[in-house]
Amino acid sequence: MHKMCVFAIGLLIATGTDTHAAEIKVLSAKAPRQFLEELAPQFERATSHKVTVSYDEAGIIRKRVMDGEPFDVTVLPAGWDEIRGKISGDPIGVGHTDFGMAVLASAPKPDTSSNDALKRTLLAAESIVYTDPKTGGIAGVLFARMIERLGIADEINKKSKLVAGALNATFLVKGEADLIAQLSSEILAVPGVQFVPVPPDFQAKVTFSGAIATSTKDAAAAKALLHFLTAPGAGSVIRAKGYEPG
Repeated sequence: MHKMCVFAIGLLIATGTDTHAAEIKVLSAKAPRQFLEELAPQFERATSHKVTVSYDEAGIIRKRVMDGEPFDVTVLPAGWDEIRGKISGDPIGVGHTDFGMAVLASAPKPDTSSNDALKRTLLAAESIVYTDPKTGGIAGVLFARMIERLGIADEINKKSKLVAGALNATFLVKGEADLIAQLSSEILAVPGVQFVPVPPDFQAKVTFSGAIATSTKDAAAAKALLHFLTAPGAGSVIRAKGYEPG
């Protein structure tokens, strides 16, 4: 028997979940799609449960939760205080990754070794793509804060395309940008590009955590899924997608 199946069965026994089939609705930020699309079916095959995941930018998911949309588990980055009344207990880290930028693999790697070097690199770029911070997408929020702190927000936004729900590095491959900002896991998912780190002042480790809804109709099944995602057996999948577990 596959080790993930063995783990899942043991988990269900340990968490007190019975064998009835539950439908587990997950509301998730977009970035965790990379590992959830592989782990959720593994959980389904190893248990009697069905998992349905709805993805959107983090800020939109947070608003859906606040507006009362039914869910069982949510996977989000920061901003938990806003929905504290909608979740049970503290969020549990599933996977974390780094904020950064990217250029084509065939292009010279730009100098971002200092704040001044980063500023020169950003000003020299002809076109930039980043996630619209109004959506709450964490990489877009971090990039917007960065250019504000550098004092170049107006100049950068004049030549930037703000997007939502995209792997921004694909704009590099299509020739529609020469620099993008996104999470390293999403950048590494696109062949033909290279990750460009930001200086220490702007580095950020972004953790996506899971939490169970206070209104879930099957807390045991939701808990089993969350334990499955955060257990050592899921670590190889999470690492393969450019994250570190936890």
